[in-house]
Amino acid sequence: MEEGKVTKALLKTRSGEFELESIHSINLRELGISDLGCIGECVGLERANLSRNDITKLTKLAGLTNLTTLNLSANRIISLEGLQALDNLQSLNLAGNLIGGVENFRCLQGLEKLENLTVNDKALSNPFCVNEGYKKDIAKMLPKLRTIDGERLHGRGSEVFEICKEIEEALEMRSNTSRDSKIIKAEEWLPNDFWTFSSKKFDQTNLADADEQLKGLLYSCQLLSDKADASLNSSPSTQSSSS
Repeated sequence: MEEGKVTKALLKTRSGEFELESIHSINLRELGISDLGCIGECVGLERANLSRNDITKLTKLAGLTNLTTLNLSANRIISLEGLQALDNLQSLNLAGNLIGGVENFRCLQGLEKLENLTVNDKALSNPFCVNEGYKKDIAKMLPKLRTIDGERLHGRGSEVFEICKEIEEALEMRSNTSRDSKIIKAEEWLPNDFWTFSSKKFDQTNLADADEQLKGLLYSCQLLSDKADASLNSSPSTQSSSS
């Protein structure tokens, strides 16, 4: 392989195919690629993994109109120009690049089949993801998306995902509050005769506390289950199937 460039020899070696037109899937992960070279000649390509390279420009992908799955994570991509020609693209991973704003995704608005987009998977992100509302902004720009970063936006299950996310945020907030609260020494609030309690009384107290905590947990789980059932039963797909 020419230094950092995709060549015919590389494509044939990695795919095991003799003709570039016969290649349907290719894995070029972590090869130090900075120039996509002749990859556009793989006109039958359906799945490509180009992650963890040094790719900056995507215009040479424009001829891959049969591509359905494309992994471009962990590169140095700023512009998405070239991807707008991939009419059959369904799943796109752009996590871990240098995309500075949601407006960069405007060129993808014509991709009718694009359903799954990843721009932030926690380990890999993009500069614009510091904006907490980036998912809503992308969803508004690309309304046909079904998932962003694994989060389901439409259809059965999206309401449950939102409920779980709300619970997770509430638990995190409660945890942070507990960590920030003042630590009080036991002597400041325990009764004088606390340490003279018999071991039997101590055990009874612990059991009572545990029982109350268990009841509270079961009640919270029941509320969550009821809310999830209500959301699923009220979803359009459930109503249409029942009718």
